[in-house]
Amino acid sequence: MRVKLICILTIPLLLAAGCASGAEGRGNIADRIREHYAAIGTADYRVTLRTDFGDRVLDFTVDYAQKPVASRMKIIAPEPVEGIEAELGANGVTLQYDGTVLELGALPGTGLSPMESLPFIIGQWAHGYVTQTGSEVRAGRTLLMLSTRVTQGSATLDTATWFDGETLKPINAELSVDGLLTVSAFFEA
Repeated sequence: MRVKLICILTIPLLLAAGCASGAEGRGNIADRIREHYAAIGTADYRVTLRTDFGDRVLDFTVDYAQKPVASRMKIIAPEPVEGIEAELGANGVTLQYDGTVLELGALPGTGLSPMESLPFIIGQWAHGYVTQTGSEVRAGRTLLMLSTRVTQGSATLDTATWFDGETLKPINAELSVDGLLTVSAFFEA
């Protein structure tokens, strides 16, 4: 009887230990990703963005050069807007095309332009409030997932990004505003 009682009492302890290690695993995912991207000063990405404005969906591909002070983005597709460049810095966004410069400044309120959505997502990897982590296997490759949430004004901005489990390179990301998916990003290797 005593052996059965001891066995019954140890089952909840084993279950609790299993839950603790799972929580630690999730914490380790967030820590690995945060530490990796907080240490990166500069990086280059080629990304296909799909932006959903509700009444229309736009797809375009950009080269993005992340820099500590001012990052640069160049649209490489589709052809009608190919070559437009943007500088994104603390003073807002500056557009340039064929020698003409247009200074847009910072957007008011919570609105992010498609150009600003990519740096916003990337910034969340190192500095965002983590709401969820996880892992999954796609096409035989382990991916790590990091979700973040930010409130800007009255809007809630959620990101979810999937990273290669070994290299921590981004695979794809999503940005939702108030629960509506507005930007999907697909990173090229």
